[in-house]
Amino acid sequence: MEKKIIILGGGFGGVRCALDCAKKLKGRASITLIDRNAYHSFTPAFYEIASAYLPVGRHGQPSDDPFAFQLRRAVAIPYKDIFEGKNIDFIQAEIASVDLIDSHVVLDSGGQLDFDYVVFALGSQTADFGIPGVYEYAYQFKTTDDAVALHNKLENSFRSAVQGEGSLPIKFLIIGGGFTGIELAAELTMCSKKLSRRYGLNRRSFSTVIFEADPVILPMIKEAERKKIMTRLTDLGIVVMTNSTIENVLTDSVKLKTGQVVMGTAVVWTAGVQANRLSATVHNLPITDKGKIIIENNLQIKDYKNIFALGDCVQFIDQKTQRPISGLAYHAIDQGKIVASNIASVIKKRSSRTYKPGVNLWAVPIGGKFTLVQISPSLWVSGFVGWLIRLWIDARYFLSILPFKKALALFKKDLVLFIKND
Repeated sequence: MEKKIIILGGGFGGVRCALDCAKKLKGRASITLIDRNAYHSFTPAFYEIASAYLPVGRHGQPSDDPFAFQLRRAVAIPYKDIFEGKNIDFIQAEIASVDLIDSHVVLDSGGQLDFDYVVFALGSQTADFGIPGVYEYAYQFKTTDDAVALHNKLENSFRSAVQGEGSLPIKFLIIGGGFTGIELAAELTMCSKKLSRRYGLNRRSFSTVIFEADPVILPMIKEAERKKIMTRLTDLGIVVMTNSTIENVLTDSVKLKTGQVVMGTAVVWTAGVQANRLSATVHNLPITDKGKIIIENNLQIKDYKNIFALGDCVQFIDQKTQRPISGLAYHAIDQGKIVASNIASVIKKRSSRTYKPGVNLWAVPIGGKFTLVQISPSLWVSGFVGWLIRLWIDARYFLSILPFKKALALFKKDLVLFIKND
């Protein structure tokens, strides 16, 4: 009899797990992936969405709605395309509850699905760290709609300023000096140069400030890499304020713990995420005080042979560094592979594999055709070559989840759309 595998969440790890389960367990298991959206979000390109240069329509007016639709399609990959021809069912729904004892998932519609194996791949959600105003006034940067909303704010800010309805200079305040904040600040600056030319403004009409609570940005990377990134940000005219803990957020300003108030046109929150709140509602699911699921080295839940978890919703301690691994896409993908392998091993009565985090490979685009890529702990490249490597990484991912023609079409579409900023 076929085993029933349910995967909760269609992020990088969930999609990889589903595809690998289908490949390894053909005819031996039915696989169902549940997600609130009908599409898989390619989050590494969100900064491109927010800063994409808006084309002008035939009558000189920006083509807002068609372009917004085009932007969404650039990063929203339909699950029907990913799972086409695969033994994978997709259900678009919100998950109401999970019962580990009676082995079933309840959907918000009231429907109930039984499982033999369940995988928590729930991802994360915005964390405000208790700072007043973050949810109410700051632009979030977690979903496709968030990225499109920020894109519209950038365009409308320039338009309003020229029409005398908004003030100059336009200033975007970005809270969080991690990879996301840096990518976003750099690309917004690149787009602002083109918008300034379109609306007849000088380059000083736009500025960006990054606020980082720590003494340095990206504390997990090496000093040489950090220096290179800081030099690039400075060359772009981006101000980086370290040791700047935010106390309060309003629509057009932030207040620091020091009492200093910095005024701006928009506030963007990229400072942090927390585990999906659903985890905390599941009875008998072991979680940390921050709501992350506690897992064994084989990504199983302790005392449960049929329950696994991966990605941003888990806490996994790297045995080499004794620190939690970062929430990067390639970690989630690797974990998805391991979970699929271990579910297959349990079904086939074989020994499971231990998850060992791979080399800390990462890429941070810093405006235009300039990307810094760490290839290995001792090797990194930057500039145009880094930009080409980042393109290769994206293309490789599309090819790993889509049929060749669809992967190539998506890569080409994104390249044509986003290269306008460069």
